[in-house]
Amino acid sequence: MNIKDKVLEILYTNMGKSISGEEIAEKLKISRNSVWKAVNTLRSEGIEISSQTNKGYMLSFENDVFSSAAIKKYLYREHNIILIDEVISSNTVAKQYASENAKEGTVVIAKRQTSGRGRMGRTFISNEENGLYMSIILRPNISVQESVYITVMGALAVTKAIEETSNKKCGIKWVNDIFIEEKKVCGILTEASVNFENASLEYAVLGIGVNVVPPKDGFSDEIKDIAGSIFFDAPKGYKARLCAQIINNFFDLYYNGDKKEYISLYRSKSTIINKNIDVYRGNEIFSGKCIDIDEDANLVVDIGNGVLKFNSGEARVRKNEP
Repeated sequence: MNIKDKVLEILYTNMGKSISGEEIAEKLKISRNSVWKAVNTLRSEGIEISSQTNKGYMLSFENDVFSSAAIKKYLYREHNIILIDEVISSNTVAKQYASENAKEGTVVIAKRQTSGRGRMGRTFISNEENGLYMSIILRPNISVQESVYITVMGALAVTKAIEETSNKKCGIKWVNDIFIEEKKVCGILTEASVNFENASLEYAVLGIGVNVVPPKDGFSDEIKDIAGSIFFDAPKGYKARLCAQIINNFFDLYYNGDKKEYISLYRSKSTIINKNIDVYRGNEIFSGKCIDIDEDANLVVDIGNGVLKFNSGEARVRKNEP
């Protein structure tokens, strides 16, 4: 965490109270001039910090602060929160931390991503602070085949968090997309390092990208018909609450969830069961009717001359068909 963010953490913890530059400098073991520079940088970013002679600096309650302290305020468990202004992608940074033995439950959050990634090698547009871009480091004792459950739990955690904090109803498009009113508001990408000797995971990184509000210039022509956001104008402090609730919900399932129950809930949130769909897997396209999502999170599709199960790929509902 850089000096600017450390100063913001102290101001946030003392929100509504004045704290002297000298006290901040002592806490951080830096010079008062460094504190002054950090405060000015925060002000240039739109954060309201008042100052009075002989009293110090004060962060106003009116600020919409997105910081580690703001997120931790709503967490049920202790987590290492790493908040970074700008990264290539939060998953890229999280995988680096994971390879350096970062603890399970470490969460990397980016205010902006310059090259956010989605499934199938697609770009996830995230170069503004309109979204929540986070990656959770996990060290599950599971096989590669079971890693799909991480994505399932992630989708349920996000869905529940959005519904709890916004009163918007969400649906899940197998396997990893969250929709509100037929517009995609969240994508999930789970990546892992595999131990090839026993086909188990050394670590997994659960990447989550949520469109909280639209980009200031709107979504690009390429995605404007399918992309959406939770709000047009989010309440103050919303992103921190949403982030914390996603983390809380995920680890409730990860530590205590019953697979049969959460697969049933996942199935109930599906937007494609009983719909005519195309499933894209590699260079192949399979067309049929989605009839179920089974206990192993496989997509079950009736293709007319038989039933196929898919454990990977991308499903798309056929336009103008039920």
